[in-house]
Amino acid sequence: MADASAAGTLVVIERAHRGAVEQQYAHVLWLVHGLHKQSPMVVVLRGCAAVYALAAAKPTGLELGGEVWGVPPDYPDAIERLRADGAPVYVSRPCLERIGAAGLDLLPGVIELDEAGITGLAASCTRWWYL
Repeated sequence: MADASAAGTLVVIERAHRGAVEQQYAHVLWLVHGLHKQSPMVVVLRGCAAVYALAAAKPTGLELGGEVWGVPPDYPDAIERLRADGAPVYVSRPCLERIGAAGLDLLPGVIELDEAGITGLAASCTRWWYL
């Protein structure tokens, strides 16, 4: 496990794809990246947000009624930027199992943790945010 002792804030992201069309450029990972530049963060993806950790094709526009409505947020790119700026990104193994994604390829550098690992990570941080 990466050393989280330098990071003061554990950010647990559990909800996924909230307002995807409306949040093309200002989604939750974009926010966390901006905050990480001011104060180090450690990110844990849980619940439905565990899908953000999966290696997948780049997003395309959402078609409704024969019209394309913008481009959904590029979560893999956001995770890559977070990691490039030194924010460790973890994903809950039990959550991957619950959503049927256990064993699928993860984005480079994303680390799976069990619940005990997440608890240990939380103990090493001074603040916890749930988004």
